[in-house]
Amino acid sequence: MANEQNDYPGQIARIEIDESAAICVEQIDDEITVAIASVVGVHFQVTADQALELSRALAVAAENATKSRAAEESGVGN
Repeated sequence: MANEQNDYPGQIARIEIDESAAICVEQIDDEITVAIASVVGVHFQVTADQALELSRALAVAAENATKSRAAEESGVGN
């Protein structure tokens, strides 16, 4: 996982967006917290089912973006 932080209890990942923003995921027991840290931080908790749904949605979006980038680079559709 990106920037895995094993020294902080419960922190699964801290994904740096740029110098001023990051997404942090923490999990302790059945509580999953997602924090979008930037100038204005946003924290919210999700259930395990919601976390799976979010994970699947991000995976689909990433796959679609990868396919789109590959198509653009190969000149498909031009």
